[in-house]
Amino acid sequence: AYSYIRFSTPDQIKGDSLRRQVEESEKYALENNLRIDPTLRFEDLGISAYKGQNSTVGALKVFLNAVESKKIPVGSTLIVESLDRLSRATVLKAFSQFTGIIEAGITIVTLIDKQVYSRENVEKNPMLLFGSIAVMMRAYDESATKSDRVAKAWSKKRADAVKDKKPLTSRCPAWLVLKDGKYIVLE
Repeated sequence: AYSYIRFSTPDQIKGDSLRRQVEESEKYALENNLRIDPTLRFEDLGISAYKGQNSTVGALKVFLNAVESKKIPVGSTLIVESLDRLSRATVLKAFSQFTGIIEAGITIVTLIDKQVYSRENVEKNPMLLFGSIAVMMRAYDESATKSDRVAKAWSKKRADAVKDKKPLTSRCPAWLVLKDGKYIVLE
């Protein structure tokens, strides 16, 4: 078995997400007579799945490549907390990735809802796919809403900075310093 751990922002390392996901994966493996391969760890800590960065440059891409090259053998299990750990992309992209993993002969186990998605299980009970699509829709919608709110907040901050003739942020190039609400050039 292989465990895939992901959370979106670097600040989440300070919380409980990493411990929780690792612990629950190990617990599932133990209870189901699986051994998590200690030589291949797949962790995207602080990498977003909304725009697919985890599957294009992250550890999930490494996992997908290992599946394709058969380094991860057919019949293996991928343990994830929830499908939204794999992707928060649009439903078609997320579903394509999800079914691609299953079609490659890898079973996906989601810990939060105790689902086991294998080629055999899905063929016996195609209704499983409806639940997976609902999770993918929710994940994308949540991320899209957050993205929209953040974009609007930054747009307002930029407009206020222009209107009030004040710096947008205290971050600046090394040759500047913010003092009393104004940038000062360091000679």
